[in-house]
Amino acid sequence: MNFDQWFPLYLQITDSLGINRKMDYESSMILRKFIHNSDNILDAYRGRNAFIIGNGPNLKNAIKTISGGYVIVADSAIETYSSLYGNPDIIVTDLDGNINSIIDSYNRGSIILVHAHGDNINAIEKYAKYFSNGIATTQYIPMAHLYNYGGFSDGDRSAFLADYLGARHITLLGFDFKNVNIKPYYDNTAIIRKKIKLEWAKYLLGCLSKLRGTSMHYGDVIEI
Repeated sequence: MNFDQWFPLYLQITDSLGINRKMDYESSMILRKFIHNSDNILDAYRGRNAFIIGNGPNLKNAIKTISGGYVIVADSAIETYSSLYGNPDIIVTDLDGNINSIIDSYNRGSIILVHAHGDNINAIEKYAKYFSNGIATTQYIPMAHLYNYGGFSDGDRSAFLADYLGARHITLLGFDFKNVNIKPYYDNTAIIRKKIKLEWAKYLLGCLSKLRGTSMHYGDVIEI
């Protein structure tokens, strides 16, 4: 998905969630101060099949289906994945997962894509310095060394990244678009917002599937 295709969707998403787009821009500029690498460090994965790991139910069983290709872990799934398989090839994060697990995987060789949005400025200022050899991403306007591959949440952004890298087959494991993984600090408003984000994630993955000329089938394992 190119930026011209993505930006109208971004406007709809941010309107539906009441997101301040100016804050998305400011967050992106802050991230760019800490991380300013080319994404050519991803070249080794171009054209290969991709497995995207989410933090939904039955993840441990779904992971057993991985065979060949490379692995992208979406943020909060890093603890489960690393406990079973060690380091993933790539982690896509907005820094609200287990930061110690993410830092540990980065130090052991995983490529980290750190994402900027208006709600994670504090996390960027605190943690982005640990990922100086990673890649900076934004959901706003891309520029030199600040990339936008499409997608909004960690899981669907991972799939859009795999598509950008030319994956012939994209397999999503541990994705649940109905049930919210409730964190202790979530109130009712946060839960409602998370449900809206899950609806958007499902919709965006459907858009990606159509762009790829495939039919998306739902279950513990999703093929795009």
